[in-house]
Amino acid sequence: MKRPIKIETVEQYNDLVEKYNRKGRLSNDYIQYEVAELITHNRIYSICGLDNAVLLVQKDGFSRLYYYVNNVEERLDIPDEELVSEILFRGAHAPNAEVQWLEDLGFRKNLVRDLYFAKYSSFTESTFLPNVTVKLAKTLHEVQWAVMLFNDSFDKWSGDYISFDKCEYLFRGQQILVARDGNGDLIGALQFENRQGVCWLNHVVVLSEARGKKVGRGLMEAYIEQGHINGDNSRYMLWVQRQNQNAVDMYRSKGFIPLNKSTLSMIKL
Repeated sequence: MKRPIKIETVEQYNDLVEKYNRKGRLSNDYIQYEVAELITHNRIYSICGLDNAVLLVQKDGFSRLYYYVNNVEERLDIPDEELVSEILFRGAHAPNAEVQWLEDLGFRKNLVRDLYFAKYSSFTESTFLPNVTVKLAKTLHEVQWAVMLFNDSFDKWSGDYISFDKCEYLFRGQQILVARDGNGDLIGALQFENRQGVCWLNHVVVLSEARGKKVGRGLMEAYIEQGHINGDNSRYMLWVQRQNQNAVDMYRSKGFIPLNKSTLSMIKL
């Protein structure tokens, strides 16, 4: 079995992409914008064959697998560890060739997520919610609480899991909104990120005992306010699990519409 090779420079990554990113290939490598950070933290490795290559990105307790497949008949020896991969696709179903290739490596289907989009040409101030306040996190403790809430609430294999060492980055970037009740207790949180002119919603969770009190609506409205620039420049995107009908209904009520782009997570335990 080939041992994974650590990618130590951006040039090394670019050389791999140039070699295996051939016409007609199957690929889910959408980590280009974070490669430099992954290299800095020694988190990215590669396994290469004649026609195919995989990238292994280490997370807390498992690795995410990205791939370039030019020959579906070529199998690669991958480590016997917990792995997750995602297939990005358009239409109703994920492409059979990619699903089969991963299943032959020991993966199985997990969850489907859909991409939603909204654009606001104007913004109305957030609705007043009695006994609920929503603000940007002011302390690292609030960010750490939010990250634990997200990780405890989502299926980690679907791509929602946040490494705990990212808390400082989220705090410095002011990417966490927190909701508190009338007693000052934390009851919900939302993580967002401004990237390439789009305000992405990455996570939003409300404690079970606080649901039904419009806390989620308050977090959503604060997120929209944070991302609003002016006129038609204010664009928003998010991924939502297709199976979570309550979340889908909430986003649709705020004007989000599906973009006919989805991901299927595949896991190997």
